[in-house]
Amino acid sequence: MKRIFPNQAEAIANALYAILVDKKRASRILDQTVEQHPKWGARDRNLFYDAVYSILRWKIKYSAIAGLDHEEFQPWSWIKTWCIINDILVPDWDEMNCPPTATKENLASFQNKLEHVNFSFPDWLHQVGKEELGSQWENEMKASNTKAAVSLRVNRILTAPQKLASQLKEKHQIETFQNPDFPDTLYLPKGKKLNKNPFFRKGFFEIQDANSQQIAPFCQVKRKMNVIDLCAGAGGKTLHLAALMHNEGKIRAFDIEENKLKELNRRAKRAKVSCIETALLTNQVLASHKEWANVVLIDAPCSGMGTLKRNPEIKWNLTPERLEELKKTQRQLLEQAACLIQPDGKIIYATCSILPSENQEQTAWFLAQYPEFKLEDEKQILTQDSHFDGFYMARLGRA
Repeated sequence: MKRIFPNQAEAIANALYAILVDKKRASRILDQTVEQHPKWGARDRNLFYDAVYSILRWKIKYSAIAGLDHEEFQPWSWIKTWCIINDILVPDWDEMNCPPTATKENLASFQNKLEHVNFSFPDWLHQVGKEELGSQWENEMKASNTKAAVSLRVNRILTAPQKLASQLKEKHQIETFQNPDFPDTLYLPKGKKLNKNPFFRKGFFEIQDANSQQIAPFCQVKRKMNVIDLCAGAGGKTLHLAALMHNEGKIRAFDIEENKLKELNRRAKRAKVSCIETALLTNQVLASHKEWANVVLIDAPCSGMGTLKRNPEIKWNLTPERLEELKKTQRQLLEQAACLIQPDGKIIYATCSILPSENQEQTAWFLAQYPEFKLEDEKQILTQDSHFDGFYMARLGRA
């Protein structure tokens, strides 16, 4: 039977505290923790990642199994539950003298009369999902509690997908495969840490969700265009736009967080991209770009409900108040974008949410407020549609 060691269990408990109490991003905390344990081997790292992500996905259900109040922070009971379910020997430690006391068989057959407990969602968010997605919601909950697949976006400025696939296989024994519907994408059947791979460091690829890679082509950018990425963040979609434009034209990448723009500049340098200029998003910057852009991409701040496979902590850290704030911000961004495009320009509104109130309803609101615009195309990708994230995108042009 597999075993868990004290430093692993303590690291799991500390990570859960940072994520659920201090509201830190899970991926960042986990990567930092692994860096602090350089002696951990692959098995140790995999156990740590699996335990934390499993507990984040199933926190309410694990609490119900142990007979605990799901509002309480109970890391040792969660760790013990995870150990039993995964055939890991429960250590004879004082910390593990806690519920549950059931066998794996009993835990596996556990069912609660409340649906939101069985799928491990906060009750308020479960109600929102049911109201907005109806019969689709149950499948969305099921899908969101699975692991996301890993994909790469090939930087066509420097290489081609088939060439990179061959190089990864020959030089690093990394198997990938392609899908003709996603021409810039390489899929990894097995997730790997590739941020130290030489081809990554040379800028040949970015690690980017396959469905996220649909947004830049949806923008229909061309060489020599003026393009604004209004909420660029660290620039995953910005860099994809630059590649589709063959590094020709002008891309202005705006964001309210300076650290993210610094990361975008670093990534652009690595990718040999020179057509991107970054700036903090201010009223002055917006005023100086009035009717400047052929295309404005709004990768809007949102609930992130389409990314729960990858970021399960979102469902615990999101609140009704925060969701309403995000919707207000989304509308403000749409209004700002309307002033930035040329008379024949286009706005692309995108989120990584599956909620219609952040997606189709926001597009409808904008069209009602600005009747000179029309909906040219839109696409909703639900979490259940693939092994990747859920997204929404709409292309809006003047009628």
